[in-house]
Amino acid sequence: MKAILWTIQAVCLLGLVGLSGCASTTPAPAASTRLGTSQDQATIQALQKRLQGRERTIAMQNYQIEVLSSQLDALKRIDQDTRVQRRPVSNLMNVRH
Repeated sequence: MKAILWTIQAVCLLGLVGLSGCASTTPAPAASTRLGTSQDQATIQALQKRLQGRERTIAMQNYQIEVLSSQLDALKRIDQDTRVQRRPVSNLMNVRH
């Protein structure tokens, strides 16, 4: 049981590391300083579209991180509960008042 919990924790941790690597960005192309031409407007729209896509990706990754963190916390509680349940009953009987 302990090995399974460690394995699950390791998988969750690797998942978090993998998700953090997905957020790397490439530099945006340099925009012209003059605005108003149709090409400039098209560039602005394309950049805005890329930005919105990245914001959606980041929001999804944040959600996945929250889910994995919640699962990890649940596994930690399960591990603690199983450790408490494994305590020998004889130790409880040896306690003198």
